[in-house]
Amino acid sequence: MVSRSALRSAGAALLVLAACGPAKKDDPPRFGRLPEFSLQDHHGHPATLAGLKGKIWVADFIFTRCGGACPAMTARMSRLRHEVPDEVAFVSFTVDPANDTAEVLARYAANFKGDPRWQFVTGPQKDLYTLSTDGFKLAAMEVPPTQQKPGEGDGPFLHSSKFVLVDRGGEIRGYYDSTDEDEVKKLALDIARIRNQSAS
Repeated sequence: MVSRSALRSAGAALLVLAACGPAKKDDPPRFGRLPEFSLQDHHGHPATLAGLKGKIWVADFIFTRCGGACPAMTARMSRLRHEVPDEVAFVSFTVDPANDTAEVLARYAANFKGDPRWQFVTGPQKDLYTLSTDGFKLAAMEVPPTQQKPGEGDGPFLHSSKFVLVDRGGEIRGYYDSTDEDEVKKLALDIARIRNQSAS
């Protein structure tokens, strides 16, 4: 038999949960907070999680020499910035920092009219890969020459083609296939939902 004290404790716990309130049905899920990072953007300025605090932002991982998914990803990201509120930021992290210096990324960014909302970020390869795998939970690795297949994949680098939605507090709120138009539309809707939550 369950004691009265145990029942009272269980009841108190339920009241606490009720006070917190249930999540709304259409709320984007929460996948955990990103760790702090300290990298460099295409202007040579610090690129940090703290610097993005208070902003809703979309991230991806690319590299400028990529002949696979990256050009399509970057083109889709470029279109997305015109489909969401101006306050939303965009961050593209390179997986090829040996080539993608701040200067190289600045020239690449110029293709998109230097949108101040869009950072192209570089830094030590170890830090970038740790952020991708441990922070964003996305694969990132350099592929040995013996394992590269001409005409397949992204050549010397393996990385995700996902877009990642991050809220104002640095918490991941969604993963979206950048090659799927319906997924990208859902990303835009989730941005609006998070924005409305922040305003309420």
